[in-house]
Amino acid sequence: MVEVLRTAPLLSEEPARRALARMLAHALDRTFSGDESATQLPEEHLSWIVARCMEQGEPTEAADALARVAGTVTGDVNVTAQLRLLSDFQLARTRLGDEDLIVLRRLLQGQAASEARALARACLHPFPVLLPPHCTDAWSVALHLLRRNALPSGLPLFLVFLEHVAPVLESSAAQELRTWADQYAQSQDLQEQLTACRSRVMATPARDCESLESRVMFVLLADGLGDDYCVLQVWHQDGQTVGAHPVRVSDARVRRQDLGPLVYERLQQAMTHIGQSVPLTIEFWLPLTLANLPVVQWCRPSAESAARNQVVVRSLDRLGTPAARDSWKRRWDQMIAGSLPDRRPHDTSAEPPDAAPEVQSPTPLLVLTAPPDREEGQQQLLEGIRSGVPAILWHRSDCTSGSFHQYVRDLIDTGPLAELPTRLGQLQQSKDSLDSEALSDLTLLWDDPTRPLPVLKALTSPDEVVAR
Repeated sequence: MVEVLRTAPLLSEEPARRALARMLAHALDRTFSGDESATQLPEEHLSWIVARCMEQGEPTEAADALARVAGTVTGDVNVTAQLRLLSDFQLARTRLGDEDLIVLRRLLQGQAASEARALARACLHPFPVLLPPHCTDAWSVALHLLRRNALPSGLPLFLVFLEHVAPVLESSAAQELRTWADQYAQSQDLQEQLTACRSRVMATPARDCESLESRVMFVLLADGLGDDYCVLQVWHQDGQTVGAHPVRVSDARVRRQDLGPLVYERLQQAMTHIGQSVPLTIEFWLPLTLANLPVVQWCRPSAESAARNQVVVRSLDRLGTPAARDSWKRRWDQMIAGSLPDRRPHDTSAEPPDAAPEVQSPTPLLVLTAPPDREEGQQQLLEGIRSGVPAILWHRSDCTSGSFHQYVRDLIDTGPLAELPTRLGQLQQSKDSLDSEALSDLTLLWDDPTRPLPVLKALTSPDEVVAR
């Protein structure tokens, strides 16, 4: 712990170390007497602080407090992460022997963070597992899961995790890990539960769905009380876990002008939870009146993440009649299968100015002649949605420019329409900085009928619960 604290440049200064000591004393409700910081070297002072922190009470509680307070004082995420890992290790030592921990560390260290996080999510399916940032491999995940409550069967969650890890190890290491788990289960009288867990894992290994795409859904609803406000729902769906269902993780009533920063914050939390290296579809479910919001700018993706992630707009205004659903699904299936008689999009820009938009075209892609925050564009968008067009493309400010139509031709001519979201993301990342702003205003409405918006179950009133 002292070595970790020494890596924080701020703690080389006496005032910061004294602040660390005062905050720890307050957090642990004890007095740190005998402070000789004025005459001590920085390393000696840090050693004194850690010794006072750990000398009384529960070691895990003290280690937790040290990690929390050091993060507050230094603002150093690396220091905080390392101290949290050491804190987890303190707890593990109270529950497992040192020899057991040595074996686990040898077997688990080095397994990739993205794979370890996917396996951890499989342990608690269908419930979400929000792993902290310091869980960077299978070893750190196992230590953290030792903090979690046992499953209803009585099986500790970390043991379930080890059963999911075993199939991804080499055969000799997998057998050694299972032997370790068997011995632990026998010492806790959990052999039957472990055998059942192992059978389930071997029947449906978590790795079968590693290549599937995960989703983050931002749903914007009218507030009903103020035009300047709306309700933001956030849903996650983990594509890496077998049978995972969308999970609603947060709601917020927010001013429209504050939507961008809030969406960015929620997206970073989602990427931490799901894993930075996992392909991610970022969906914005918007009503017609909000369809032209700058959602791509809100995401502010890095070049690396943009290569994996897709940002699309989806509509909250699809009609629910059987005829409308059939038309929508038929056009979607044609687009995905590539079985269209003419795959050129319906582009109304070549028509006379007074021509009404013809949205009954057999093609599944509609290109608007005006942004949907204008009356003309909103009417075209609405008619396209009503007629079942699953893909609609526009520019947020100018749908008549030559550059916009050149971008449309580039998108259409370089591959099948089924890959349109991927090519749009690549196009927005491939141009130089002079085009970046204009390209970020390209918006794709991509309504996939096979991936509907999750629907909450109806609430049951307390009197009905009593009656039942």
